Amino acid sequence: MRLEAIENPSNPWLKMAYWVSKKQFGKVLSPLKVIYSRKLPLLQLAMKIAKFEEKQNSLAPDLRLLIKIAAATENGCSFCQDIALAQAVRSKIGTEKFVALTGGDESKQSAFSEKEHAVLAVIRQYAAERKVSDANFAGLRKHFNETEIVEILALNAFEQFYNALTIPLEIESDGLQSLAEKNP
Repeated sequence: MRLEAIENPSNPWLKMAYWVSKKQFGKVLSPLKVIYSRKLPLLQLAMKIAKFEEKQNSLAPDLRLLIKIAAATENGCSFCQDIALAQAVRSKIGTEKFVALTGGDESKQSAFSEKEHAVLAVIRQYAAERKVSDANFAGLRKHFNETEIVEILALNAFEQFYNALTIPLEIESDGLQSLAEKNP
């Protein structure tokens, strides 16, 4: 990490956030100790994003995780991959399907439905080119309504935001997937 982790914050809200993180994930998350401990409004923003991802979104939980893992993988964010895989374990979705993305195992790509392939095509193209072709957008339109398309793009945008914070600070995996597998 490029910035030292703040282990013992003085702010009572941060102390509570550290406690919640440890209870939920088995440890205090590195971004909490490195980023959010230095700029509390970013933590509040992250909490609003999390609320949208979990409660204000009509997409299936496995598709939401697919979007997060695919974007994190395309951007090379090992922390973000790890936390999404931990969420897959904790929510009993499992990680088998997602390992094809993080491990680059193209032979397992048949595990994805046509609908999921349409989402992956958009995420991959956006990560590589910062645009989406008419053909890939048409793939989304074939499988999703306009609200769902906006939700897909929003989830990708949020993941891009998180990746843009963690990658430059060299925040790596916290081993959250392993913790989730040990303590289901």
